[in-house]
Amino acid sequence: MHILLIHPYFLPPGAAGSIRWNEIARHCVSAGHRVTVLAGSVDYLTGKQYETTGKQIDTESLESGIRVIRVPMSSRYDRGRWGRLWAYWTFFWNSLWAGLVNVVNDVDIVLATSPPLTAGMTGLLLAQLRRRPLVLEIRDLWPDAPVQMGYLSNPVLVRMAFGLERILYQQAAHIVTLTPAFENVLMSTKNIPPSRCTTISNGADNELTDTALVGFDRSHFREENYLNNHFWIIYAGAHGPANGLCAVLDAAETVQDQPVGFLLIGDGSQKAHLQAQATRRGLTNIRFLPAMPKPDVLRWIAAADAGLVIMQPLPIFQTMLSAKLFDYIACGKPVLTAIDGLTRQLAEQHGFGLFLDPMNPTSWYKQICLYIARPTLISEHGNNGLTYARKTANRTLLAHRYLTILNRVYFSDETGP
Repeated sequence: MHILLIHPYFLPPGAAGSIRWNEIARHCVSAGHRVTVLAGSVDYLTGKQYETTGKQIDTESLESGIRVIRVPMSSRYDRGRWGRLWAYWTFFWNSLWAGLVNVVNDVDIVLATSPPLTAGMTGLLLAQLRRRPLVLEIRDLWPDAPVQMGYLSNPVLVRMAFGLERILYQQAAHIVTLTPAFENVLMSTKNIPPSRCTTISNGADNELTDTALVGFDRSHFREENYLNNHFWIIYAGAHGPANGLCAVLDAAETVQDQPVGFLLIGDGSQKAHLQAQATRRGLTNIRFLPAMPKPDVLRWIAAADAGLVIMQPLPIFQTMLSAKLFDYIACGKPVLTAIDGLTRQLAEQHGFGLFLDPMNPTSWYKQICLYIARPTLISEHGNNGLTYARKTANRTLLAHRYLTILNRVYFSDETGP
């Protein structure tokens, strides 16, 4: 089976960020399938353009056997909401053209992952033009999320966005969501029948984690990087408006009387502002580290004492499960979750973390001190998370589930609902 993946943020080898689809694609190739990716030219963390050959379409040949066609996106990606919207539209037009010219004739199935919705538009048009089935993946609920965050407020654009969402849901042969909460929303408010939805969550790439930590000396790493004598809480991810990292600054100020530090790894549009605020407030217990490749991130996570997941306290984010959560538990770290809803439920149900109220820094102080006072609880939560990562959230198993869905859609020869 030849799978065409439409993914604006598919990462090049060695880049920092979420490599979930890099890993799933690798598993698909290992199972004997072909994967071609239509990807964008912009790094979603920094907003900077990747280096290209200067051609309109830059084709990468990866050692894993995955073919990537990286198409131009607007260089205005990091210039506010209008720059971001323009980048989405430029990706739509260029990816559509690249798909028509380069790959669509021998593709068996089209898979588009959203957001943005324009990736779904590319997938829908390519699938319909060549009568191939479309599988639509929902990584975040759009346009619900940008509407709740106030990024999308123009009434005309809001109606257009919800109209496009409705068309995509109606025309997709199958819809894959990343959380059961997303699936419930689709069935309860978007009128999608259960037979056309499947949840395949984020997961832990245990093979990558094990490889990255072969021979890892945690004590030496902590000493070399001045981590000794502190309880270090690590956040590894985007530093954008949606991530709510201002709450970390408030918490850092609250726990200054304790041997507690925060490691913030990553990049994004809010990073410079956060650094300036930390300096202005004299927060010496926060360290900002650059975005780095996944194996390096995993070593920093292994060196830390606990992982942190956080988003703005909006209802839409209560339905999500952060990819970084699975990196933490794969490294055997307890998780401090400042996201209510599904993330909190999972951590408490499987006993691998504690909840932090993002609106109440005092609750952070209480929970962090609980871990410091009870080292056995740290070990217990870390072991529980590791067990969950190995047995339930194993990305290899999840990739096989994904292939089962794709095979079922392909062999049923569905081109619509």
